[in-house]
Amino acid sequence: MSHRRDALARLHEELRNIEILNRIDDATEEDPVRERTYALRQLRGKQVQDDIARLEVSKSELAKSSWINRAVVGACAFSYAMLYFLLR
Repeated sequence: MSHRRDALARLHEELRNIEILNRIDDATEEDPVRERTYALRQLRGKQVQDDIARLEVSKSELAKSSWINRAVVGACAFSYAMLYFLLR
């Protein structure tokens, strides 16, 4: 889970850097090189946003996972208790 959190932090930082560079570019004169770098940053920004969306876990997925884990633990505990009382 911490790898996912670290990756999300790096992606958010990269997205902030792209936004800062775009603001700097808006204040400078137009030329073909600037236009090309702006287009590349827009493309990379979209890729970063897609990666962020892919890495973020929705609450429903997290709730489903924890519910399944609790059900498995409960079934194991119940089975152990039944075996304990039957073999006693």
